[in-house]
Amino acid sequence: MHWYLQMKKKSAIMLAGMLLTSMFPAFVGSSPAYGTEVDNGCLAISGVGNVPVTSVERNQLVTINYTLDPSGTHTVTQTRDPVDIAFVADVSGSMAYHMDKDDSRTPIRLQILKDASATLTDKFTSVKMGDRLGLIKFSSDATKVLDLDTKYSNVQSEIEKFKANGSTNIDDGLAKAKTMLTASGTKPLKQIILLTDGKATVWTNENDGNKLITNDTGAKNAAKADADVLASLGIKVYTIALATPGSDEIDLDLLSYIATKTGGTAYEASSTSQLSAVFDNITKTIEAPTQLKTVTLRQPIPAGFILAPGENASNVRYDAATHEVVVNVGDINFPYSPEQDKIDLAIKLIPDTAAGDYPLQDAKVTYKDACNANRQFNINFNTQLSVSVRVLDKYDNVYIGNSVGELQRLRASDKQKQWTNKNKNSAITDIHFVDTDHSVVRISYKDGTTEQIDLKPKAPSSYELVDGNGKLINENGWHFGPGKLRSVSGSISQLPNTTVYANDDFQGNYIAGYEISVNNGNWQKQTTDGVVVPDGNGMNFKTRAFTHAISGSALTPIAGAVATGNVSLDSSGPLISWSNDIDLTKPTNDAIIYITATDDLSPVTSVRVWFDNKSLSISSSSPKMMKNGNTYAFRLSDVAGLETIEKRQGWHQIHFEATSIGGTTSTAQTPEYFVINPGPTATLKGVNYNAGEVSDKPVSITVVDEKYPVADRTFGNVKKEGYTLKAMYYAIMPSSASPEKSDWKPLTSKRLTVTTKTNTTIGTSYVFLKLVDSSNVEIVQQPFSVQFDTEQNNN
Repeated sequence: MHWYLQMKKKSAIMLAGMLLTSMFPAFVGSSPAYGTEVDNGCLAISGVGNVPVTSVERNQLVTINYTLDPSGTHTVTQTRDPVDIAFVADVSGSMAYHMDKDDSRTPIRLQILKDASATLTDKFTSVKMGDRLGLIKFSSDATKVLDLDTKYSNVQSEIEKFKANGSTNIDDGLAKAKTMLTASGTKPLKQIILLTDGKATVWTNENDGNKLITNDTGAKNAAKADADVLASLGIKVYTIALATPGSDEIDLDLLSYIATKTGGTAYEASSTSQLSAVFDNITKTIEAPTQLKTVTLRQPIPAGFILAPGENASNVRYDAATHEVVVNVGDINFPYSPEQDKIDLAIKLIPDTAAGDYPLQDAKVTYKDACNANRQFNINFNTQLSVSVRVLDKYDNVYIGNSVGELQRLRASDKQKQWTNKNKNSAITDIHFVDTDHSVVRISYKDGTTEQIDLKPKAPSSYELVDGNGKLINENGWHFGPGKLRSVSGSISQLPNTTVYANDDFQGNYIAGYEISVNNGNWQKQTTDGVVVPDGNGMNFKTRAFTHAISGSALTPIAGAVATGNVSLDSSGPLISWSNDIDLTKPTNDAIIYITATDDLSPVTSVRVWFDNKSLSISSSSPKMMKNGNTYAFRLSDVAGLETIEKRQGWHQIHFEATSIGGTTSTAQTPEYFVINPGPTATLKGVNYNAGEVSDKPVSITVVDEKYPVADRTFGNVKKEGYTLKAMYYAIMPSSASPEKSDWKPLTSKRLTVTTKTNTTIGTSYVFLKLVDSSNVEIVQQPFSVQFDTEQNNN
């Protein structure tokens, strides 16, 4: 039979699911915004595209959306054989419910079937292809109502008589349909329309005398087994779920399985109009199938962009030769199903590239129309993808570098922007951290240059250093110790001057405090009292600021650049001692005093010596005090007031001190004492005899002019006793040579008589006197000579 049929695209009144048969390939459409195809009777496609988000970060998902719109009309000359169709309708008890069983305002389900079935029977009547239509109803079991026939009005009449009761035995309904269709032989083409409002609840066990079994799982599995048999026989099943969308009364999975397994389509309807539309689509599929073939979308993508792994559909691939993403849409069947009324596609990319602006080229759609002609159109975007580089530091703070060279930092806690910095007009290609603290950021630019931004604080610019007396130290050199370092300040961030701050994190709230290290010791936080700097030569100290802004947490402070300094401090005075070279054998010699002053830290700068209740003194500033290493020396005669032996002799008090360059002075805790003792003196004098005379008789000599130079002396509450005569000795010698020890004889009184030796009348005798004081100093006086001539009286 030859016939002509012209079909126009319908509006989207159908529900989800449309029948895709091997007779009816898939088709896609285009948007009038980019030009409408001329309706030449061969069908066409147009389309639009959009990118919801055009500014993205590197490695962030970029989605390109497309909507293809198949359209047009198609006039065909069709010759086909008649089709046998079994309509299997559910008349279980639930078909008496309102469509929404809880809303009495909605129509009765069985009435929807009765009202909409006219569309089905009228269509078969108008086609006049000799198709045969049979009718089966099912509830707890299935019943053949009408066998296959071309009297379509009888089908409509029988449907009007339907009443609802019983359970839902889909298994028996499909089994009765199979029996009806296979009884008509291998020809013509055989198909089933199955309509139900519920789930399979009972099934028929043909191996047990067609026993009805109530079991949901068994009923579902029996219906699936029926579908498997029908698929093997080449019988397609179109399923219709008569249910409110989202209802749990219907088993959509089972209906989808039956339709897909047999090559049919699963539909849903919840009103008379929707069910009529479904019947209309099913009959169109039967009567005039055609296709738009090999529909393919090709999208050029910018260099550096890749398909997002695991995010794209299986029909999306990358063509490395053309740098395009290819989407194989496949064939589109006409008449268009609800799914093919608008076909939505998506490509998901990841920019694995430098920051920058990347133009998105037009997509190209190619296909073969219903007249077998090759067709093509473009989807124009007129947009570009702006890519920025996004990096997280170890604290989850965010760094974003964009295509114009701007670097932003967002804090981890709330992603609030902290600052923006721009030093170049070149896209940022990479951001990474060069230290374990993630406090130094290295930025790479598209022009091949790099720069680093140090987020840590600058070194402090000021501090106060005071000596042990609290006096501010403003100069180098030695100072009195120990010192204190305090009031460290003056640190700011090292961010470039081009930085624009969005909040106070890196400004007013940036410095959290300061730390001090002395002599390379542990860092300790600065306090109001300061940190002690102990005595030492060139004691090193360091200061630095720390901040919480980099990590965003007070638990993780990060310290900045270090300012260093040194100071020499000494709080302990020099060690001081004295000695002398007073020679008791030569008491009249001028004594030398030696002062030794040493300091293991700062050098000794001055020495001062006092005598006799500090009434006399001499210091190292005097040119008469000589320095040799750590020893200072001077003669007693160099001290004003001790120039002569008379002034020097006797007891003296000595008091001394030394001062180091650090300003520390050591003073002898108690004065010391020494004595200059020339020894006692006296004179021998002749009684009625003068030296140089010649005596003819014995001469009496007496001791006169006795002197004892060391007298008692008091120094404050200290009294030093003077020396007195302890003993006198004499010796009468024939010459002026010094007597031997054995020559001395005690002198018990202060007079003695000198005579000539026996049998001697002429001669000279030398009388020696030795005085011994209470300090055991022995002084031998010059001898007194006596000349004798005992014979002169005889003349």
